[in-house]
Amino acid sequence: MSVSSLALAQTLLNGALLGCLFGSIALGLSVKWGHLGVADFFHLSLTLLGAYLTYSLVTEQLWDPLLTLLVTVPVFFVVGVAVQWLFLVLRAEPFTTLLITFALFIVTESVASMVWSPDLLNLRPRLSDGFTTSLRFPEPLPQLAVQPVDLLALVCAVLMVGVSAWALRRTRAGRAVQAMRQDADIARTLGVRVVPITLAVSGLAASSAAVAGMVVSLRMPLSPTLPLQWIGIVVVATMLGGLGRPLGALVAAVVLMMIQNAWSLWFPPQWAPAVTFGVLFLFLAAQPVRRFVSEATASRRLA
Repeated sequence: MSVSSLALAQTLLNGALLGCLFGSIALGLSVKWGHLGVADFFHLSLTLLGAYLTYSLVTEQLWDPLLTLLVTVPVFFVVGVAVQWLFLVLRAEPFTTLLITFALFIVTESVASMVWSPDLLNLRPRLSDGFTTSLRFPEPLPQLAVQPVDLLALVCAVLMVGVSAWALRRTRAGRAVQAMRQDADIARTLGVRVVPITLAVSGLAASSAAVAGMVVSLRMPLSPTLPLQWIGIVVVATMLGGLGRPLGALVAAVVLMMIQNAWSLWFPPQWAPAVTFGVLFLFLAAQPVRRFVSEATASRRLA
């Protein structure tokens, strides 16, 4: 393998693994946006808070990073339920929920600055070698390496997205969520308990932010403005993957990060985020053409 080919392979691998982390972050947003009609930008802030709480528990209480999930997951479930309950009490329309979650997104940045300071906080120097030592591929690709944290991101993404996709398709509760998405009033008439299911889905989405936040704290330095670096890739992956489709969001995030990383090999890296929105623009621009082709094909079949 030549040097250029090796660099490309390592870059694509790093992009795919980083995409798994962004896919984990996009999971809760995709589910809430697609099935509850809530474009919850506060979900990104919950991920940041999960990262900061993990940092505090590891540095101050000397907890193992994985054990912090015993605290953050149930706490975030309650937060997710509380936020969704507020929307139900206010009978908030989709645009109102967008404004509220965006306001919470802004407020969280200020709160994080006051509680943890606006300075960069890095957990990696405090981690054991098991989290920081690179792992080499076996022959015939010993030059390629991965970080244990990236493998953890992969495992978390596969587990959370896999379980979510299976539950939405195969379980009774998942079918109830699908029915609510199509028509909540009819679902309620048929006996679906809309309010409890809505609160549970919101709580589980927030819990996924706790898991993603734990990985973030191990993967990168923390700052209150960190979600601003995620918002583009997460929102675009959610839309490209299809609202309410966790697996689609994960695949889209992986592909987008691989494209961005490959772009940085040949072009200025500061332009890489523009690639994400360029892909979204092309996707949206192609939708009228796709609908036209579908309608034309259906017309020919009927004829």
